[in-house]
Amino acid sequence: MALTAVAALALTSCSASDAQNDDEVTLVQSIGPLPHLNPQLITSPNVRIAAGTMLEPLVKMTDEYDVVPWLAHDWEISDDGTEATLYLQEGVTWHDGEPFTADDVKFNLDEVIQYQRAGIEISGAIDTVEVVDEHTVRVLFREPYGPFLQGLALQSMLPRHIYEGTDFVENPANSSPVGTGPLVMERFEEGSQVELVRNEDYWAGEVHIDRLIFAILTDPNAQDLALKSGELDRSAIDSARLAEVEADPDLAVTTHGSMPWQVFFNMNAQVEELTDPEVRRLVFSAVDIDALHEIAVPNNSTPAESIYPPGLEWAKSPEVDYLEDFAYNVEAINQGLDDAGYPVGSDGYRFSLELTFMSHLADARAMAEVIQSSMDEVGIRIELNAIEDTVYQEYVSQKGDFELALLIGGTETDPNLGITIWHECNPEEIPFRNPSGECDEELDQYAMEALRSVSEQERGEAFQKFEERAAEVMTSAPVVHMWPLTAYSESRWEGAEIPTRNIPLDWHLIRPKD
Repeated sequence: MALTAVAALALTSCSASDAQNDDEVTLVQSIGPLPHLNPQLITSPNVRIAAGTMLEPLVKMTDEYDVVPWLAHDWEISDDGTEATLYLQEGVTWHDGEPFTADDVKFNLDEVIQYQRAGIEISGAIDTVEVVDEHTVRVLFREPYGPFLQGLALQSMLPRHIYEGTDFVENPANSSPVGTGPLVMERFEEGSQVELVRNEDYWAGEVHIDRLIFAILTDPNAQDLALKSGELDRSAIDSARLAEVEADPDLAVTTHGSMPWQVFFNMNAQVEELTDPEVRRLVFSAVDIDALHEIAVPNNSTPAESIYPPGLEWAKSPEVDYLEDFAYNVEAINQGLDDAGYPVGSDGYRFSLELTFMSHLADARAMAEVIQSSMDEVGIRIELNAIEDTVYQEYVSQKGDFELALLIGGTETDPNLGITIWHECNPEEIPFRNPSGECDEELDQYAMEALRSVSEQERGEAFQKFEERAAEVMTSAPVVHMWPLTAYSESRWEGAEIPTRNIPLDWHLIRPKD
């Protein structure tokens, strides 16, 4: 069902002459800020979502951690993990009509992926990339790289004929991508909207959306009003709004379409009160995880018993259970802090710590308030520090200027790519990795063992040892595993619940209801 002209104008700030005719099938989805549209150059969920309609990976992942063939329809990996052969789909063209070939893949693996957070690791492991024929690529590794396919799922293929020989960062295609995906860029109004039209020659099947509009909305209240009025067809929502959305007969909610999120509770090991691992374990125990789950995010989370979310049970250690090992036992925590040399002072507190979180995330604030209350019970005063995400990245991720930090983050497609990085040494202070200032060589060793192993069994054994050691070092720990919520118009659309569970979303499977 096409959005009405009035709704489209109100939401997208189009002029009257831009109004779409009544026969055009238009879907409108809200999204956050978009500095550009090249996910190879920035770590941004918003960019990844919007660009995922145009730029495609060689393989996709489901939200259950299964690898799905995409631009590569098949592959072979040698038993020793030193060679991989990728077989590409035939008949695929870029949006400008140029063919997608093995030369594009070689260009991306040789020159592009090193700019992406997961891609830089793959790039470092690759020795050479060979074009076998127009639709076959052979990759030779210097050493085995376990999560090769999982890492490829995070790499958006860029057209060689547009990027080769250019300054990638300054290339105009970053704001007007030319891809192989189901939607084609029409215009990008920075700070307002991205408008895309149907790819008439999409290789994977017919596209049923004539026009897709990403409306850049930063006000949650405006977003809610637009969703209820029917001006939005899809929109991310926080858990506090779930009941209200579910009560609307025209709307439904899905948790599919994204890898599980994890709420990371990070501690700065350079802070005087947090230099001792035993004290850090007691501080983490002072987080009442059951109360946090039940009060702050009851509808789309589960208390975390492992650093690995559901779906990665093969990596979990049977010797570690965060809910039991770090139970919220006020008497035991109080005794432990007394023994550690932190008695309760005349003001009723042992010491004070500042808890930093991103101000625009309602779920983060709700969780922070529960943590503040639960720590108060054991004499730890928590001061809440809500800051903008850009400031958070600078002070927490890069400068280490924090005491405690709460982060809602993706787990990516493999433990080596989105989980172990929060515990491994980070001397260069790379953003969105271990910000604690603690460097434990044993953890690095186990992470490397998993990275250089090919079989799931060998990788699982390394990850289990990693988890056991992480619980001892205790600089970062999971609070809950979360699944992002997306509301959509069930009365107007089929397929918006993402039945394939593929990431990025299979936009060509969404169609209007009759």
